[in-house]
Amino acid sequence: MTAQAARVSKKVVLVGNPNVGKSVIFRLLTGSYVLVSNFPGTTVEVSRGKMELGGLSYEVVDTPGVNSLVPQSEDERVACQILLREKPDVIIQVADAKNLRRTLLITSQLVEFGIPMILVLNMIDEAEERGIEIDTQGLSEFFSIPAVETIAIYSKGRKQLLGAIQNVGKPNKLAALYPKEKIIEALQSLATPPMLSIEWLAEGDRELIRTNVELQGAAGLASLKKAREGHKAAGHGSLEKEIGDARGRLLDRLVELHKKKRQSRFLQESGVFKKIWLALLFCGVVLFAWNEAGALLRFQTPFTLFLQWLAGKFGQPSGGLIETVLLGINSAGRFEYGIIPEAIHFLLFIAPIMIPLGVLLSRSRSFAYEFGIFSRKASTGIPILIGVLLLLYEFVGYTGAQTLVGLLEKVLFGQHVIPYLRALIPAGFFAELMVGKYGLISMGLTYAIGIVLPVVGTFFIAFGLLEDSGYLPRLSILSDRLMRIMGLNGKAILPMVLGFGCGTMATMSARILSSKKERLIAIFLLALGIPCSAQLGVMLGMAAGFSQKAMLIVIGVVFSQLLLVGYLSSKLLRGKPSEFIFEIPPIRTPQLKNVVLKTWYRVQWYLKEAVPLFLVGTLALFALDNLHLMGQSLLSWTQKALEPIVSGLLHLPVESAGIFLLGFLRRDYGAAGLYDLARRGMLNGQQVVVSMIVITLFVPCLASFLMIVKEQGMKRALAITGFIVPFALSVGTVVSWILRTFDVQFH
Repeated sequence: MTAQAARVSKKVVLVGNPNVGKSVIFRLLTGSYVLVSNFPGTTVEVSRGKMELGGLSYEVVDTPGVNSLVPQSEDERVACQILLREKPDVIIQVADAKNLRRTLLITSQLVEFGIPMILVLNMIDEAEERGIEIDTQGLSEFFSIPAVETIAIYSKGRKQLLGAIQNVGKPNKLAALYPKEKIIEALQSLATPPMLSIEWLAEGDRELIRTNVELQGAAGLASLKKAREGHKAAGHGSLEKEIGDARGRLLDRLVELHKKKRQSRFLQESGVFKKIWLALLFCGVVLFAWNEAGALLRFQTPFTLFLQWLAGKFGQPSGGLIETVLLGINSAGRFEYGIIPEAIHFLLFIAPIMIPLGVLLSRSRSFAYEFGIFSRKASTGIPILIGVLLLLYEFVGYTGAQTLVGLLEKVLFGQHVIPYLRALIPAGFFAELMVGKYGLISMGLTYAIGIVLPVVGTFFIAFGLLEDSGYLPRLSILSDRLMRIMGLNGKAILPMVLGFGCGTMATMSARILSSKKERLIAIFLLALGIPCSAQLGVMLGMAAGFSQKAMLIVIGVVFSQLLLVGYLSSKLLRGKPSEFIFEIPPIRTPQLKNVVLKTWYRVQWYLKEAVPLFLVGTLALFALDNLHLMGQSLLSWTQKALEPIVSGLLHLPVESAGIFLLGFLRRDYGAAGLYDLARRGMLNGQQVVVSMIVITLFVPCLASFLMIVKEQGMKRALAITGFIVPFALSVGTVVSWILRTFDVQFH
C-alpha cells in the first residue's frame, strides 16, 4: 500500500439554503473551482473538491441549496440522499446570518443525523448593518457544535472555520434539544434521523424510503410505520404534524433567545458622502444618455468628435502593427478599433457610471439597500433594466464586437497572420485547407478566435458582474408578472438569463422550476428565442455596424414571438403553475477576483468545447465545397436546394444557406458567418435584420438539442425542433416583406 493510499481521508459535506455563499465557502476550502458531475440517477449536479488540513486529506462535497430536508424538489432530495448514502465525517451548514429562523430550521434537521457538524453564520456584516445581533456563542453551546462567523467573499473567518473542522464534535441529542417533548424521545430508538424519517414516510418519497430500507432494513421501516399508525390509533393527530409543531416551538425559543434587534446602521449613515457620489452618478448617466441618443438619432457626441479629431490629426496609419493596434483604422473619416479610441470610449461613457455606482454600493449600505428595492419595483426597475441592457450593449456590442473583433479579426488575422501564412504555404490542397475560402485558419480560427472569442469574453465579464452583484434575483421579481403570461413565474428568468451565456447550461438549469409544465415551456422558449453569449455579441456587433434601430427591431420581433408562443403554450399544455418563493441576496459590489475567476473558467470552457466545433464546421464546409456531383460541389447543390427559401422568401444571399445549416452545429458559428457576410458588404440593413431574427429563432445548436433530449426525451426534442424551423422561416419571411414593402432603411 502506498503512502498516498495509506493517508486518512475524510469527507466534508456543505449544506445550506440557496444563495447563502456555499460555493464561496467551497472555494475557500478547496482553493479552486472543480468540475461538477451529476448525482447518480438524477440530472442534479454536485461539486466535489479536495482539501489538505492537519496532515489529513478531505473530500469536500457542495450540495444543492435546500429550504428544508423534507424534500419538495429534486435538489432537496439529492441533498438528503448525500447525507444518508455518503456518510460524511463532518457536516458544514452554511447559513445567511440575516435569516436566523430559516437557518435554524435546517440546523434542527441536520442534528438528527448525529454527525459532527459546524454552523457557519455567513454574511455576518450584513446582519450587523441591519441591526441584527446574534448570540453565536449561545447557539454553539445549545447545539454543542462549533459556530463560526464569516464574510466569505472577503475570506474572513476562513482560519476559524479550518480550526473548527479539526476540533468538531457531535451535536447534542434530540432529548436535550427538545425538552418536555415526549413524542421526540419516543422516536429516537426508531431510526436515524428519526423525525425526518417519519416526515419522509408521510410525504411518500419513494427514493428516500428505499434508502431508509437499505440503511435500516425492512424491520426499521416497519417500526416507523407502526409508530405512525399506533400514534393515530391512540387518538392523537398526525405524528408528522406534531413533529412540525415541536420544531416550530424550538425555533421560536431559539430566535427569541439568540437574536437581538437594534437600530440599523442605515439610519446612522452620513448623507454628505452619498450625495456627492450620487451627483457624479447623475452626471455619468446624462453623458451616457447623450451618447446613446446620438447613436440612435445619428448626431455628434463627444466620442464621435474625438474619433474625427484623431483621424484628422494622424491620418492613415503606416500599416505597422503597434501603430494600428494603438490608433486603430481610419474608417469613414474617424479612427476605430484602436486601444486609444476604446480607452476614450470607456472613460467617457462606461466609467462615469460604473465607478460612482461601485463606490456607492461598497461604501453606502443604505444606497445598496435602496438600490435593491428600486431594482425590483416596476416603476424604477424597468428604467434600471434598460440602463443595464444599454451598458451591456456598449461593453459587449462596442468594446467586444467592434474594437476587440476589429483588432483581432481585421488587424491580427486579416493584415498579418493570414497574408503571412498564404505567402509561406505553397499553393495546393494543403493551402486551401488551411488558408483558403473555407480554411481551418482563415475561416475556422478567424471565426472562433478573431470574431467570437472577444465577444464571449466581454459578455462573460459583464455576466459575471451582474451575477456577483446580486442583481439577477431582483430581475426575477421584476419579471414575475411578465413570466406569468407565459405560464411561468419569476424564477424562470434565471434560466433565460443563463441562456444568454450558454443554452446548454440554461436548459439544464430549468430544473429549478418546480412543475413539469414550467420546465417544458422554459426549455421550449430557450430553444426558440434566447441567443447564447457568442451569438448575442455577434448580433450586437452587426447591429452596431448599422444602427440601434436594427437591434431594437430584432429585439422587438423576437420578444413578441416569445410572448406569443409562451402564452399559447401555457394555454395548451396541462399543469398548474407553482408558487414563487425566492431568496433575495443583498446587492453588493462585485469582487474583482470572483469575476476574473468565473470569466477565466468560462473562457476555458469555450476554448475546449466550442473552438473544436468551429474547426469541425469549417471542415464540413470545406468538404462540401470540394466534393463534386455532376460537375458541381455539394455546397452548391445545398445552396440551390435552399435557394427558394433563403433567396425567394427571406431575400437573403444564397451564401447564407450553408451558414444556417451549420448554425445547427453551433448557433454562434452561424451568427459569425452572417457577421462575416455583413462585414464584406453582402448584406444590407434589411437583410441584417431578417438574418438576425431567423438565426435567433432558428433551431438550437447540437449541444443544446442533446441537452433537451436528456431533460425532456427524444420525442419532445424532435417536436420542439419540428416546430421551430418552419416558425423561424415564417417570421423571417413576414419581417422581410414588411421591411421591403415599407422601404425601412438602416444607415
